[in-house]
Order: sequence, then C-alpha cells, then structure tokens
Amino acid sequence: MTKLDPKFLQLLTETAQKLETLEIEPKVLEEAAPTLQTSATELGQHLRGFAEQLAAAVEAKVAADLAAKESARLAKEQEAMERALAKIAEAEAKAAAKAAAEEEKARLIAEKEAAKQAAAEEKARILAEKEAARIAAAEARAKALAEKEAERLAREQEAAAAKELAIRELEAVKAAAVALREKQRQEQEAARKADEEARARRDAARAKAQAEHEAREKARQAASLAILAAEKAAIQSASK
Repeated sequence: MTKLDPKFLQLLTETAQKLETLEIEPKVLEEAAPTLQTSATELGQHLRGFAEQLAAAVEAKVAADLAAKESARLAKEQEAMERALAKIAEAEAKAAAKAAAEEEKARLIAEKEAAKQAAAEEKARILAEKEAARIAAAEARAKALAEKEAERLAREQEAAAAKELAIRELEAVKAAAVALREKQRQEQEAARKADEEARARRDAARAKAQAEHEAREKARQAASLAILAAEKAAIQSASK
C-alpha cells in the first residue's frame, strides 16, 4: 500500500507537470499527436488538481488533529483550575468558620468578664454605701453623746476639771470620727485601684483577642496564597 506523505504529493505534482509538457508529436503518428497531446494536458491538469485537493485534505486533517489536541489540553487545564478554585474556596470557608467561632468565643469571654466586673463594682459600691452609713451613724451617735455630755456638764456646772475631761472626751470622739473617715477614704481608694486594675485586665483581654484575630486572618491569607501557588505549579507541570 502506497504511503501518503509529502514525497508522494511531490511526485504527483511533478508527474502532472511532466504530462502537461509532454512532447508527443515526434514519437507518434502525426494525425494522433493532437488528440494525445490534449489528453496528456487534461490528464496533467486533473492530476495537478487531485494533488492539490489531496494536499488540502492532508493539511485539514493535521489542523483538525492539532485543534483536537489543543481542545483537550485546554479542557484539562480548565478542569485543573476548577479543582484548584474549589480547594481554595473550601479552605477559605473553613478559615472563615474557624475565625467566626474564635471571635464568638472571645466575645462571650469579654461579656462574661464585663458582667463579672460590673457585679464586683456594684458590690463595692454597696459596701462603700453601707460603710458610709455606718460611719455617719457612728458620728451621729458620738455627736449626740458628746452634746448630751456637754449639756450635762453645763447643767451641773461641774468644776473645771470635769469640763476639761468632757472636752478631752469630745476630742477623742472627734479623733475617732476622723479615723473612721480616713478608713473610709482608704477603702474607697482601694476600691478605685481595684476598678482600675480590672479595667486594665479587660483592655488587655480585648487587645489579645484582636491580636489573635489579626494573626488568624494573616494565616488564612497565607494559606490561600500557598494553595493557589501550589495549584498553579501543578497546572504548569500538567501542561508541560
């Protein structure tokens, strides 16, 4: 079986050229030469046309094969790209869900800490009010006792020694009241410092939660970029 290749096509073209330029007249009878010359020319033209049609068909087949290969390559690349995008979307969804869960956990912790701090502040306020009321009652009782004692001393008009004693007792009551007020001030100062420390702890917790959120976001972006780079490298390797 003859192989259809460029050499065969060239042979057909050369044969057509030879038929079209074939010198018949010196080799045949004079009366047969015109008919044979015309037949040779027509045969050469037909053979040339056949060779051109055959060459065009071969080129069309080659082009179709190349197009089919290119289409298959593009389909393979498209499938790989879709798989890569699906993996990236899945990774981003998982990272987003994890970040949302962490944020919700941090929010609940912050709310719990705020509620705890509010309860502590309310308790400190109530204790301070009770202490202030107790001190006020003690001062009132002391004042009433002092006034009663002064009235008693005035009515009895005791000796100067007795008056001096009453004065000293009054001064002692005042000193006790001053001491009570100082104690209240110190307790209020301690409550204020405790409130400032609790506020600082809340601020630190919020800052830590924010830093952890930013770190998770950066890690998610880095993971997405790494996955995309890996998939791109895989696609390039597949295309080669």
